[in-house]
Amino acid sequence: MSKKTVILIVEWCIAILFVFLFFRGYNPYMGSLTPTKAHELSERSYHYGPSKIVKVVPFGGNTTVYLGVYKEWFSSDTVIKRGLGWHPGGGVGGVWIDSSKPLTYSWSVSERDKKLTLAQFYGYVSDPQIKKVVLYTETDSVDNKEARTLSTMSQEINDDRMFLFIWNDKDLNSQWKFIQGLDHEGKVVYEEKFN
Repeated sequence: MSKKTVILIVEWCIAILFVFLFFRGYNPYMGSLTPTKAHELSERSYHYGPSKIVKVVPFGGNTTVYLGVYKEWFSSDTVIKRGLGWHPGGGVGGVWIDSSKPLTYSWSVSERDKKLTLAQFYGYVSDPQIKKVVLYTETDSVDNKEARTLSTMSQEINDDRMFLFIWNDKDLNSQWKFIQGLDHEGKVVYEEKFN
């Protein structure tokens, strides 16, 4: 084989590899170099915001959640690292803050890969009495798949008035049971049951 033929074969192999990688979703030329830039691009593509970022919550090494407010809306925008860049992961659209309720909440559950099903329960607290939010979930028992265990997650409410509960729901199969808002003494001032 001549040198020209070898070079031509190598060039075609590289071109086919790039086409294959592009259609598999791995395109190193797309995406952002930082999670914050990916978040900003995500909002622009959705014609939402720019929001005021109130919390940045990293989850694992390849997921970052941006809690933000924009006018009378709040959002929990997720960006994911794939390949060499950061890409939008969902949640960029806002949820209207219903100020007639003590708190407004939303949730999302999305399967990322075989090891991660990202579950988020997030919201905005309108009632100034609420200083802590507690989410009660029921999950499969580790020892007995037939039994269910009641678990709690809690978060103090700061000046930004937002909360986020985030976990990997791959093996837990959790169900939200109820949410409570507690005052500074730990007394329940708000409770809502689910299901």
